[in-house]
Amino acid sequence: MKKLFTLLALGILCSFYSQAQTQFPPVSVGEGTFLGESIPLRDMPTAENWDGDPEEAFVVPLTVRLQGRQKTNSLPIGPDPLVQTEPAYRNPANLIIDWEGADLPESGGFIPPDPTGAVGPNHYVHAVNVRVKIFDKVGNLLLGPVSLAAFFGSGNNDGDPIVMYDQLADRFFVSQFRVSDNALIMAVSTTPDPTGSYFVYEYPLSFFPDYPHYTVWPDGYYLTANKGGSTTYAFERDEMLIGGASPGIRGFSLAGAVSAPAHVFSPEPANLLGTDFIEGAPGYIVYLQDDAWGGVSVDHLKVWEISLDWDGASLISQPQEIPLAPFDSQFQAFGVGDIGQPGTGQKIDSQQKIISYMANYRSFPTHNSFVITFNVDIDGADTAGIRWVELRNTGTDPWTLYQEGTWSIADGDSRFCSSSSIDEEGNIGLAYNVGSTSTPAAIRYTGRMEGDPLGTMTFPETTIINGPGVQTFSNRFGDYAQMTMDINNRTFWHTAQYFQTTNSWATRIGAFQLITDKTDDVGVYNFVTPGFAGPYTATEAVEVSIYNYGTDPQSNFDIELLVDGSVVATETYTGTLAANSSDTYAFTATIDLSTSGQVYTVEARTNLAGDEYSDNDEYKRDFSFGEILGIEGNELSENNLLVYPLDDGQYEIMYTTPDNFGDVTYKVYSIVGQTISSGKMLAQSNGYKAAVDMNVASKGVYIFEISNGNNKISKKLLVR
Repeated sequence: MKKLFTLLALGILCSFYSQAQTQFPPVSVGEGTFLGESIPLRDMPTAENWDGDPEEAFVVPLTVRLQGRQKTNSLPIGPDPLVQTEPAYRNPANLIIDWEGADLPESGGFIPPDPTGAVGPNHYVHAVNVRVKIFDKVGNLLLGPVSLAAFFGSGNNDGDPIVMYDQLADRFFVSQFRVSDNALIMAVSTTPDPTGSYFVYEYPLSFFPDYPHYTVWPDGYYLTANKGGSTTYAFERDEMLIGGASPGIRGFSLAGAVSAPAHVFSPEPANLLGTDFIEGAPGYIVYLQDDAWGGVSVDHLKVWEISLDWDGASLISQPQEIPLAPFDSQFQAFGVGDIGQPGTGQKIDSQQKIISYMANYRSFPTHNSFVITFNVDIDGADTAGIRWVELRNTGTDPWTLYQEGTWSIADGDSRFCSSSSIDEEGNIGLAYNVGSTSTPAAIRYTGRMEGDPLGTMTFPETTIINGPGVQTFSNRFGDYAQMTMDINNRTFWHTAQYFQTTNSWATRIGAFQLITDKTDDVGVYNFVTPGFAGPYTATEAVEVSIYNYGTDPQSNFDIELLVDGSVVATETYTGTLAANSSDTYAFTATIDLSTSGQVYTVEARTNLAGDEYSDNDEYKRDFSFGEILGIEGNELSENNLLVYPLDDGQYEIMYTTPDNFGDVTYKVYSIVGQTISSGKMLAQSNGYKAAVDMNVASKGVYIFEISNGNNKISKKLLVR
């Protein structure tokens, strides 16, 4: 369900707050380059395993060198004041499933793995340096490992991959960087099937974007990186989803941010969970500020707001400062390592002075929650624990600290490299690595229920896997882990590193829940058609994706279709939908989306008798035919646009008019937005014309569009 929560009584307060802030424009404005549509990932060759000595593996260089404390009088003096002393009193949250993700040989011999992964309705997409694998949700390997260089077609395998599932669009996102020109390479799946093809883009930057971390937000894909200058970026998501030729990029400076010593810089953008959000809410960037750093007097978080307008003025705010209980985010200098291991003097890194990936955000009917974690020294002796924070606000009000705690157990082990999330009921899941001189690096998790005593994790620590191995020749570990949410909004999915054997890393994928599944629970989660890009017709076919979130199979339930709040049709799904599975339903009724310039809100929702959780029944999306722009009385007329076939796959576009419209351009693109041909039309005495070679296009429906710079018109044509 997509709920566009509105701001009514809060409007005056929110308006006052936004006007009171100082805001700044982007420091950079540009465009990415569309590299084309990849071949289906399932058709790419499987990469060969590396069979070298682990000690000869390629250690990915880190672009910074960490230093120790700048100030010796920083707080806390002594133990972390929030270390949890109360025992976890609930029964353990059962591990639902876990399996092996990837390992050192499959990666091609890279250290560290940089594990990343995201879950969708039917798949789990997993990547490490520098390979990608795709599984179904019970751990069966569907493809891979595939080289990311082959995947992106860019020839580079430089690393730091990130995988996301965009639940608002039912698409997967995969990225890595390219060192040679400081570029980010991104790919967005063309369909909900991640084994299919992808739209591929490149974005060269002025500084090397080390440690890139992305998130999904309704108005863009957001990025932070450990790079020269405190710049964060937003990418034009809507254009990337349709294969647009030159999607925008906006870079913003984080005013007032104090970097950690030696310019370690890793804030995090807010990542939207679920499909509920505040209409027009800004994107958020969060960064910790440690009073051990020069220029910081009190331990706190800074939160910036980014208001994107891809056609106008985008702005970023001054940061809001949120004081926290004293913490120490600093450990040893780079190259030394922080976490001891059994039987070796080699320590491994804890990922210090950064906000852990991902910083997840969820909208509830009464408030919004923003969950953040980072590593802290709990005893002044480099024993790591996890400071976790939940911020809350209403609408787009300023954030307030709702609760914070430091998770550790008094067993001498460090807990580090964390990731957290929050489910549909406000319960928080937290997963992390555990290690010490007596415990090889393991992967474990805990959690808390909404309503439990604030600042405490109440589920006992549970193991995903205990690592039997250690690493004896390098401190590199991680560099990150990732927790994502199932579309059922209840199941936490986590991937992280451990050591399968001595000096040979592996990754593990695990899933757990804090609440039990409902028995009867179905809902709509996506539109298959209409596509993202118009123009649309007066008889648009509607096909939706539906999911059974419950434990019992379901059949013969109604699905309603609405346009702008009015019911168009009520039809019945007559198939059988197994538990935790998806299907599609094509409505017999069609809808009219043909009025130029109008935005239609289309909604589909299930109506299952006895449904135990109605909040996930419906899904909404706005569709726009396209904006009509006048040209001083000389508007292009659709009646004058003709498209007709010639011989051998050639087509002619003709616009008949006695008027002079100046330069008129054409573009031919698929219904998912992939451009087939574009150019300038030839002016003639009776109008304009252009020839288009459609031999490069597969069979299907295409849009033939012309524009005079102010006015666009188009026609759909079936190419056989």
